[in-house]
Amino acid sequence: MNWRFSQYISAILVIWGIFRGVAVYGGEVSSSSFLSDAAQRALASIEWVRIPAGEFWMGSTSEEAGAAYEDAKLRSSMLDRRHFDAQVPKHRVYLDAYEISRYEITNRQYRYFTEDTQRSKPRGYQGEDTWADETVNDDKQPVVGVTWFDAQAFAEWIGGSLPSEAQWERAAAGVHGYKYPWGDSPPTPRHANFARRYNRPTIVGQLSRGASPEGVCDLAGNVWEWCLDEYDPGFYQQSPKRNPVNLRRRDVLSDRVIRGGSWDFGRAFMRTTLRFRFYPLNSTHNIGFRVVRSVSKARE
Repeated sequence: MNWRFSQYISAILVIWGIFRGVAVYGGEVSSSSFLSDAAQRALASIEWVRIPAGEFWMGSTSEEAGAAYEDAKLRSSMLDRRHFDAQVPKHRVYLDAYEISRYEITNRQYRYFTEDTQRSKPRGYQGEDTWADETVNDDKQPVVGVTWFDAQAFAEWIGGSLPSEAQWERAAAGVHGYKYPWGDSPPTPRHANFARRYNRPTIVGQLSRGASPEGVCDLAGNVWEWCLDEYDPGFYQQSPKRNPVNLRRRDVLSDRVIRGGSWDFGRAFMRTTLRFRFYPLNSTHNIGFRVVRSVSKARE
């Protein structure tokens, strides 16, 4: 079967799952008692960080977005003013407590999933076998070459979900609204893997100096991370104040949000408020993901 066609079939199955009432927010998918043995092993290998319930400031003011844009103009031709206007306005958001994986999901963890479910192995943008590439196939490197559907399917397989944009940004920016997970100081090679310093994804957690105050690693650089939300540059204008997630139209083939930058992008892409997008059926060597689950799931 043609690889792209198989991805289309996967999309149809996800649509069907949504219309049957599968939860797509908060990790309320299945009880751990119903997980397969392989899913239980994968779940046991994930280290979780609890983010307490509460409010935080999400997005940027017009002044902050303008200053970030002026800085970005000096560093990248891929970012124009609309990428920064999409961060406005800065608004208060309340999130229920949740847990987020300390590290990006690794090749080893994802391999449990493909062996258990017979899902296709990770593929690059041209359909090439990602795990045949020694620059990205180490067990402890973040898995790349996964579509949005692949990433969400893995998350549901262990009883979780991809993080919403709000969950991702809260984990990265914290309650203080930092520019980067570690604070407001510019990134260095000791903080993050970016701008082709290593020319490949690094082993997860290797650059611990770049962790967030709550200890979540690699939220800036290394690999872009899929979020649950559809990309809508105007979503912040009407965003709900409590547990916002933009999956309203059920148009699952619209662009999805990716966050955090990657090993081959510069520092302008690493800000905690920057919103970028990618087509959900595509996969590349610089996009991976992490997962979230609700606190109720953590108690099971």
